[in-house]
Amino acid sequence: MRTIFTLTLFLLLLLFNKSNAQQYNTKELLEKIDRSVNSITEGQFTLHNTISKISVGEDTTKRAKYSICSFKRLKSDSLTGYQLSSFHNDGYQQLYDGNALFTVTPWDKILQITYSEKYPDKIKDLANDYFIFPLFKYLNKHIQHFNNDKLLSKVTLLGIESFNGENYYKLQTNASRPSDKNKTEVYFFISTSTFLPVRQVVKFENIIGQAKEIQTFDYWITDLKPAPVAKNQFSKEILAAYNKEKLYDPSGDKHESKLLAVGTVAPDWELPLLSGGKLQLEALKGKIVILDFWYKACAPCQKQMLSLQKLHDKFEKNKVMFISVNTIDDPVKDKLELFLKNRNITIPCVYNGKSIESKYGIYGSPALIMIDKEGKIIFTVDGYSNTLLEDVSKVIEQHQ
Repeated sequence: MRTIFTLTLFLLLLLFNKSNAQQYNTKELLEKIDRSVNSITEGQFTLHNTISKISVGEDTTKRAKYSICSFKRLKSDSLTGYQLSSFHNDGYQQLYDGNALFTVTPWDKILQITYSEKYPDKIKDLANDYFIFPLFKYLNKHIQHFNNDKLLSKVTLLGIESFNGENYYKLQTNASRPSDKNKTEVYFFISTSTFLPVRQVVKFENIIGQAKEIQTFDYWITDLKPAPVAKNQFSKEILAAYNKEKLYDPSGDKHESKLLAVGTVAPDWELPLLSGGKLQLEALKGKIVILDFWYKACAPCQKQMLSLQKLHDKFEKNKVMFISVNTIDDPVKDKLELFLKNRNITIPCVYNGKSIESKYGIYGSPALIMIDKEGKIIFTVDGYSNTLLEDVSKVIEQHQ
Protein backbone atom coordinates (compact mmCIF):
# COMPACT_ATOMS: atom_id res chain seq x y z
CA MET A 1 0.00 0.00 0.00
CA ARG A 2 2.83 2.37 0.90
CA THR A 3 4.59 1.59 -2.40
CA ILE A 4 1.45 2.37 -4.44
CA PHE A 5 0.90 5.63 -2.55
CA THR A 6 4.50 6.83 -3.10
CA LEU A 7 4.48 5.96 -6.81
CA THR A 8 1.09 7.61 -7.29
CA LEU A 9 2.33 10.89 -5.80
CA PHE A 10 5.40 10.81 -8.03
CA LEU A 11 3.35 10.10 -11.17
CA LEU A 12 0.89 12.87 -10.34
CA LEU A 13 3.81 15.27 -10.03
CA LEU A 14 5.04 14.19 -13.46
CA LEU A 15 1.64 14.64 -15.09
CA PHE A 16 1.00 17.99 -13.42
CA ASN A 17 4.19 19.50 -14.84
CA LYS A 18 4.45 17.62 -18.13
CA SER A 19 2.59 19.86 -20.53
CA ASN A 20 4.53 23.11 -20.42
CA ALA A 21 7.48 23.94 -18.23
CA GLN A 22 6.74 27.12 -16.30
CA GLN A 23 9.37 29.83 -16.15
CA TYR A 24 10.68 30.75 -12.71
CA ASN A 25 13.18 33.25 -11.48
CA THR A 26 16.39 31.72 -10.18
CA LYS A 27 15.55 31.90 -6.48
CA GLU A 28 12.10 30.35 -6.98
CA LEU A 29 13.63 27.51 -8.96
CA LEU A 30 16.32 26.82 -6.35
CA GLU A 31 13.71 26.67 -3.61
CA LYS A 32 11.56 24.27 -5.65
CA ILE A 33 14.63 22.10 -6.22
CA ASP A 34 15.35 21.96 -2.51
CA ARG A 35 11.78 20.99 -1.61
CA SER A 36 11.65 18.31 -4.29
CA VAL A 37 14.96 16.75 -3.29
CA ASN A 38 14.07 16.68 0.41
CA SER A 39 10.71 15.04 -0.30
CA ILE A 40 12.36 11.81 -1.49
CA THR A 41 13.60 9.54 1.28
CA GLU A 42 14.32 6.27 -0.49
CA GLY A 43 14.52 4.72 -3.92
CA GLN A 44 16.66 3.33 -6.71
CA PHE A 45 18.25 4.77 -9.86
CA THR A 46 20.95 4.19 -12.46
CA LEU A 47 23.94 6.54 -12.40
CA HIS A 48 25.78 7.18 -15.67
CA ASN A 49 29.26 8.69 -15.90
CA THR A 50 31.07 9.74 -19.08
CA ILE A 51 34.49 11.38 -19.19
CA SER A 52 35.85 12.70 -22.48
CA LYS A 53 39.02 14.54 -23.36
CA ILE A 54 39.56 16.38 -26.61
CA SER A 55 43.03 17.55 -27.56
CA VAL A 56 42.13 19.85 -30.47
CA GLY A 57 43.91 18.72 -33.63
CA GLU A 58 45.37 15.69 -31.86
CA ASP A 59 42.98 13.05 -30.55
CA THR A 60 39.91 12.30 -28.44
CA THR A 61 39.45 9.81 -25.61
CA LYS A 62 36.19 8.76 -23.98
CA ARG A 63 35.34 6.52 -21.02
CA ALA A 64 31.85 5.58 -19.85
CA LYS A 65 30.45 3.50 -17.00
CA TYR A 66 27.29 3.12 -14.95
CA SER A 67 26.12 1.81 -11.58
CA ILE A 68 22.84 0.71 -9.99
CA CYS A 69 22.23 2.65 -6.77
CA SER A 70 19.80 2.39 -3.85
CA PHE A 71 19.24 4.66 -0.86
CA LYS A 72 17.02 4.85 2.20
CA ARG A 73 16.88 7.58 4.83
CA LEU A 74 18.11 6.41 8.22
CA LYS A 75 17.25 8.95 10.91
CA SER A 76 19.39 7.21 13.50
CA ASP A 77 22.53 7.66 11.38
CA SER A 78 24.32 10.96 12.03
CA LEU A 79 27.14 10.33 9.55
CA THR A 80 25.38 10.15 6.18
CA GLY A 81 21.71 9.91 7.18
CA TYR A 82 21.15 7.07 4.72
CA GLN A 83 21.63 3.42 4.00
CA LEU A 84 23.37 3.20 0.64
CA SER A 85 24.38 0.70 -2.01
CA SER A 86 26.10 0.97 -5.39
CA PHE A 87 26.86 -1.78 -7.90
CA HIS A 88 29.14 -0.71 -10.77
CA ASN A 89 29.16 -2.36 -14.19
CA ASP A 90 32.89 -3.15 -13.73
CA GLY A 91 32.17 -5.27 -10.63
CA TYR A 92 33.04 -2.66 -7.99
CA GLN A 93 30.48 -2.82 -5.14
CA GLN A 94 29.80 -0.62 -2.12
CA LEU A 95 27.18 -0.91 0.59
CA TYR A 96 26.58 1.01 3.81
CA ASP A 97 24.03 -0.49 6.20
CA GLY A 98 24.25 2.13 8.94
CA ASN A 99 26.89 0.25 10.93
CA ALA A 100 29.60 -0.57 8.43
CA LEU A 101 30.75 0.19 4.90
CA PHE A 102 31.35 -2.89 2.74
CA THR A 103 33.52 -2.48 -0.36
CA VAL A 104 34.24 -5.21 -2.92
CA THR A 105 37.13 -4.56 -5.31
CA PRO A 106 36.90 -6.77 -8.44
CA TRP A 107 40.63 -6.70 -9.27
CA ASP A 108 41.59 -8.64 -6.10
CA LYS A 109 38.13 -10.01 -5.09
CA ILE A 110 38.52 -8.66 -1.54
CA LEU A 111 35.68 -7.44 0.67
CA GLN A 112 36.85 -4.61 2.93
CA ILE A 113 34.77 -3.77 6.02
CA THR A 114 34.90 -0.30 7.61
CA TYR A 115 32.99 0.07 10.89
CA SER A 116 31.33 3.45 11.39
CA GLU A 117 31.93 3.48 15.14
CA LYS A 118 35.69 3.13 14.67
CA TYR A 119 36.16 5.26 11.53
CA PRO A 120 33.29 7.82 11.45
CA ASP A 121 35.19 10.25 9.21
CA LYS A 122 35.55 7.57 6.56
CA ILE A 123 31.79 7.09 6.56
CA LYS A 124 31.07 10.84 6.48
CA ASP A 125 33.07 11.04 3.26
CA LEU A 126 30.36 8.99 1.53
CA ALA A 127 28.15 12.10 1.42
CA ASN A 128 30.71 13.62 -0.97
CA ASP A 129 30.90 10.53 -3.17
CA TYR A 130 28.28 10.76 -5.92
CA PHE A 131 29.08 7.18 -7.00
CA ILE A 132 27.16 5.94 -3.95
CA PHE A 133 25.36 8.95 -2.44
CA PRO A 134 22.18 9.94 -4.38
CA LEU A 135 23.35 12.24 -7.18
CA PHE A 136 20.36 14.60 -6.94
CA LYS A 137 20.99 15.12 -3.22
CA TYR A 138 24.71 15.65 -3.85
CA LEU A 139 23.96 18.19 -6.59
CA ASN A 140 21.33 19.97 -4.49
CA LYS A 141 23.90 20.60 -1.77
CA HIS A 142 26.09 22.42 -4.31
CA ILE A 143 23.16 24.29 -5.86
CA GLN A 144 21.86 25.50 -2.49
CA HIS A 145 25.32 26.88 -1.72
CA PHE A 146 24.38 29.73 -4.07
CA ASN A 147 20.89 30.25 -2.63
CA ASN A 148 21.67 33.42 -0.69
CA ASP A 149 21.82 37.15 -1.39
CA LYS A 150 25.59 37.14 -1.76
CA LEU A 151 25.99 34.29 -4.27
CA LEU A 152 22.65 34.05 -6.09
CA SER A 153 23.90 36.33 -8.86
CA LYS A 154 26.50 33.68 -9.75
CA VAL A 155 23.71 31.34 -10.93
CA THR A 156 22.32 31.84 -14.44
CA LEU A 157 19.14 30.20 -15.70
CA LEU A 158 19.95 29.54 -19.36
CA GLY A 159 16.53 28.24 -20.33
CA ILE A 160 15.16 24.79 -21.13
CA GLU A 161 17.16 22.07 -22.88
CA SER A 162 16.19 18.58 -24.01
CA PHE A 163 18.22 15.50 -23.06
CA ASN A 164 17.26 11.86 -23.64
CA GLY A 165 13.73 12.91 -24.62
CA GLU A 166 13.06 14.94 -21.46
CA ASN A 167 13.10 18.70 -20.80
CA TYR A 168 15.37 20.27 -18.20
CA TYR A 169 16.03 23.71 -16.77
CA LYS A 170 19.69 24.42 -17.46
CA LEU A 171 21.60 26.30 -14.77
CA GLN A 172 25.16 27.55 -14.96
CA THR A 173 27.21 28.50 -11.91
CA ASN A 174 30.28 30.69 -11.92
CA ALA A 175 32.31 29.98 -8.82
CA SER A 176 35.53 31.60 -10.02
CA ARG A 177 36.79 34.02 -12.63
CA PRO A 178 38.34 32.21 -15.64
CA SER A 179 41.86 33.12 -16.77
CA ASP A 180 42.86 33.65 -20.38
CA LYS A 181 44.28 30.12 -20.62
CA ASN A 182 42.00 28.16 -18.31
CA LYS A 183 38.22 28.08 -18.20
CA THR A 184 35.76 26.04 -16.15
CA GLU A 185 32.07 25.67 -16.93
CA VAL A 186 29.60 23.97 -14.56
CA TYR A 187 26.04 23.14 -15.63
CA PHE A 188 23.14 21.63 -13.69
CA PHE A 189 20.08 20.11 -15.37
CA ILE A 190 16.81 20.24 -13.43
CA SER A 191 13.84 18.12 -14.48
CA THR A 192 10.92 20.36 -15.52
CA SER A 193 8.61 17.58 -14.28
CA THR A 194 10.00 16.78 -10.83
CA PHE A 195 12.40 19.69 -10.14
CA LEU A 196 15.10 17.17 -9.29
CA PRO A 197 18.67 17.95 -10.36
CA VAL A 198 19.49 14.80 -12.31
CA ARG A 199 22.52 15.78 -14.38
CA GLN A 200 25.74 17.75 -14.04
CA VAL A 201 28.21 18.63 -16.78
CA VAL A 202 31.62 20.07 -15.90
CA LYS A 203 33.94 21.32 -18.65
CA PHE A 204 37.59 22.27 -18.24
CA GLU A 205 39.29 24.10 -21.09
CA ASN A 206 43.06 24.56 -20.90
CA ILE A 207 45.54 26.13 -23.29
CA ILE A 208 49.06 24.78 -22.89
CA GLY A 209 51.52 26.28 -25.33
CA GLN A 210 49.86 25.81 -28.70
CA ALA A 211 47.66 22.97 -27.45
CA LYS A 212 44.01 23.30 -26.49
CA GLU A 213 42.49 20.60 -24.28
CA ILE A 214 38.81 20.25 -23.39
CA GLN A 215 37.88 17.74 -20.70
CA THR A 216 34.22 17.03 -19.97
CA PHE A 217 32.72 15.17 -17.00
CA ASP A 218 29.07 14.23 -17.54
CA TYR A 219 27.02 12.60 -14.74
CA TRP A 220 23.31 11.83 -14.99
CA ILE A 221 20.70 9.49 -13.61
CA THR A 222 17.93 7.46 -15.24
CA ASP A 223 15.25 5.05 -14.07
CA LEU A 224 14.64 6.86 -10.80
CA LYS A 225 12.09 4.98 -8.71
CA PRO A 226 11.30 6.85 -5.47
CA ALA A 227 9.74 3.84 -3.77
CA PRO A 228 10.49 1.58 -0.79
CA VAL A 229 13.65 -0.50 -1.22
CA ALA A 230 13.92 -4.14 -0.16
CA LYS A 231 15.82 -4.62 3.11
CA ASN A 232 18.32 -7.03 1.57
CA GLN A 233 19.51 -4.26 -0.77
CA PHE A 234 21.55 -2.94 2.17
CA SER A 235 22.63 -6.33 3.49
CA LYS A 236 26.11 -7.79 3.23
CA GLU A 237 24.58 -11.00 1.89
CA ILE A 238 23.71 -9.30 -1.41
CA LEU A 239 27.38 -8.72 -2.21
CA ALA A 240 29.04 -11.19 -4.57
CA ALA A 241 32.27 -12.14 -6.36
CA TYR A 242 34.70 -11.92 -3.45
CA ASN A 243 36.75 -14.66 -1.80
CA LYS A 244 38.44 -12.85 1.06
CA GLU A 245 37.42 -10.40 3.81
CA LYS A 246 39.55 -7.86 5.62
CA LEU A 247 39.00 -5.01 8.07
CA TYR A 248 39.80 -1.48 6.95
CA ASP A 249 43.33 -0.45 7.90
CA PRO A 250 44.03 3.32 7.60
CA SER A 251 47.73 2.64 7.15
CA GLY A 252 46.84 1.25 3.72
CA ASP A 253 45.78 4.74 2.62
CA LYS A 254 49.36 5.92 2.90
CA HIS A 255 51.35 5.57 -0.30
CA GLU A 256 54.75 3.99 0.20
CA SER A 257 57.20 4.55 -2.62
CA LYS A 258 58.89 1.48 -4.07
CA LEU A 259 61.36 3.45 -6.17
CA LEU A 260 65.00 2.38 -6.06
CA ALA A 261 66.77 3.87 -3.06
CA VAL A 262 69.09 6.86 -3.27
CA GLY A 263 72.68 5.58 -3.59
CA THR A 264 71.69 2.64 -5.82
CA VAL A 265 73.44 2.31 -9.17
CA ALA A 266 70.90 3.18 -11.86
CA PRO A 267 70.13 0.15 -14.09
CA ASP A 268 71.28 0.61 -17.67
CA TRP A 269 68.82 0.64 -20.55
CA GLU A 270 68.52 1.40 -24.25
CA LEU A 271 65.31 2.84 -25.70
CA PRO A 272 64.24 4.31 -29.08
CA LEU A 273 64.27 8.09 -29.40
CA LEU A 274 61.17 9.80 -30.72
CA SER A 275 63.44 11.84 -32.99
CA GLY A 276 65.06 8.68 -34.41
CA GLY A 277 67.85 6.36 -33.34
CA LYS A 278 68.36 5.01 -29.84
CA LEU A 279 69.57 6.34 -26.51
CA GLN A 280 71.49 4.36 -23.88
CA LEU A 281 71.82 5.51 -20.28
CA GLU A 282 75.45 4.34 -20.12
CA ALA A 283 76.32 6.89 -22.82
CA LEU A 284 75.24 9.74 -20.53
CA LYS A 285 77.81 9.13 -17.79
CA GLY A 286 79.58 12.32 -16.81
CA LYS A 287 76.29 14.24 -16.84
CA ILE A 288 73.53 14.65 -14.30
CA VAL A 289 70.54 12.79 -15.78
CA ILE A 290 66.88 13.39 -14.93
CA LEU A 291 64.44 10.71 -16.10
CA ASP A 292 60.79 11.78 -16.24
CA PHE A 293 58.34 8.85 -16.64
CA TRP A 294 54.98 9.85 -18.13
CA TYR A 295 52.10 9.07 -20.50
CA LYS A 296 49.62 11.28 -22.38
CA ALA A 297 46.41 10.63 -20.43
CA CYS A 298 48.10 11.44 -17.10
CA ALA A 299 47.29 15.05 -16.12
CA PRO A 300 49.92 15.28 -13.33
CA CYS A 301 52.48 13.96 -15.82
CA GLN A 302 51.82 16.87 -18.13
CA LYS A 303 52.09 19.31 -15.26
CA GLN A 304 55.44 17.81 -14.23
CA MET A 305 56.73 17.86 -17.80
CA LEU A 306 55.98 21.58 -18.17
CA SER A 307 57.84 22.30 -14.92
CA LEU A 308 60.87 20.29 -16.02
CA GLN A 309 60.94 22.10 -19.37
CA LYS A 310 61.75 25.29 -17.46
CA LEU A 311 64.77 23.59 -15.89
CA HIS A 312 65.76 22.06 -19.22
CA ASP A 313 65.93 25.60 -20.64
CA LYS A 314 67.91 26.83 -17.64
CA PHE A 315 70.79 24.35 -17.29
CA GLU A 316 73.63 23.63 -19.73
CA LYS A 317 72.87 20.59 -21.90
CA ASN A 318 76.44 19.28 -21.74
CA LYS A 319 76.21 19.08 -17.94
CA VAL A 320 72.56 18.29 -17.20
CA MET A 321 70.45 15.97 -19.37
CA PHE A 322 66.66 15.78 -19.05
CA ILE A 323 65.07 12.69 -20.64
CA SER A 324 61.33 12.31 -21.14
CA VAL A 325 60.45 8.60 -20.81
CA ASN A 326 57.04 7.81 -22.31
CA THR A 327 55.76 4.55 -20.86
CA ILE A 328 52.70 3.29 -22.77
CA ASP A 329 51.78 5.50 -25.74
CA ASP A 330 52.29 4.52 -29.37
CA PRO A 331 54.55 7.17 -30.95
CA VAL A 332 52.65 7.15 -34.27
CA LYS A 333 49.07 6.29 -33.31
CA ASP A 334 49.11 8.65 -30.30
CA LYS A 335 50.93 11.43 -32.21
CA LEU A 336 53.61 11.96 -29.57
CA GLU A 337 55.68 14.39 -31.64
CA LEU A 338 52.66 16.65 -32.21
CA PHE A 339 51.66 16.34 -28.55
CA LEU A 340 55.09 17.55 -27.36
CA LYS A 341 55.44 20.21 -30.09
CA ASN A 342 52.06 21.78 -29.27
CA ARG A 343 53.09 22.08 -25.61
CA ASN A 344 56.51 23.56 -26.45
CA ILE A 345 58.32 20.57 -24.92
CA THR A 346 61.85 20.21 -26.33
CA ILE A 347 63.18 17.69 -23.79
CA PRO A 348 64.49 14.59 -25.67
CA CYS A 349 61.90 11.82 -25.53
CA VAL A 350 62.30 8.05 -25.56
CA TYR A 351 59.40 5.59 -25.71
CA ASN A 352 58.64 1.96 -24.73
CA GLY A 353 59.49 3.09 -21.20
CA LYS A 354 57.17 0.45 -19.73
CA SER A 355 59.94 -2.07 -20.38
CA ILE A 356 62.26 -0.43 -17.83
CA GLU A 357 59.77 0.70 -15.15
CA SER A 358 60.22 -2.40 -13.00
CA LYS A 359 63.99 -1.93 -12.98
CA TYR A 360 63.47 1.33 -11.11
CA GLY A 361 60.55 0.20 -8.93
CA ILE A 362 58.08 2.36 -10.83
CA TYR A 363 54.42 1.32 -10.66
CA GLY A 364 52.71 4.58 -11.62
CA SER A 365 53.26 7.96 -13.25
CA PRO A 366 54.58 10.54 -12.99
CA ALA A 367 57.85 9.34 -11.51
CA LEU A 368 61.19 11.08 -11.51
CA ILE A 369 64.69 9.62 -11.13
CA MET A 370 67.83 11.77 -10.83
CA ILE A 371 71.21 10.18 -11.53
CA ASP A 372 74.63 11.69 -10.81
CA LYS A 373 77.69 11.78 -13.06
CA GLU A 374 78.87 8.38 -11.78
CA GLY A 375 75.56 6.69 -12.50
CA LYS A 376 74.11 6.54 -8.98
CA ILE A 377 70.59 7.59 -8.03
CA ILE A 378 70.66 10.83 -6.04
CA PHE A 379 66.98 11.85 -5.87
CA THR A 380 63.55 10.37 -6.62
CA VAL A 381 59.94 11.57 -6.67
CA ASP A 382 57.00 9.15 -6.80
CA GLY A 383 54.03 11.15 -8.07
CA TYR A 384 53.75 14.89 -8.65
CA SER A 385 55.31 17.28 -6.14
CA ASN A 386 54.42 20.97 -5.77
CA THR A 387 58.05 21.65 -4.80
CA LEU A 388 59.47 19.85 -7.84
CA LEU A 389 61.25 22.85 -9.38
CA GLU A 390 62.92 23.87 -6.14
CA ASP A 391 63.89 20.33 -5.17
CA VAL A 392 65.36 19.34 -8.54
CA SER A 393 67.22 22.65 -8.88
CA LYS A 394 68.73 22.21 -5.44
CA VAL A 395 69.96 18.68 -6.16
CA ILE A 396 71.45 19.75 -9.49
CA GLU A 397 73.33 22.63 -7.82
CA GLN A 398 74.71 20.24 -5.20
CA HIS A 399 76.05 17.75 -7.75
CA GLN A 400 77.31 19.92 -10.61
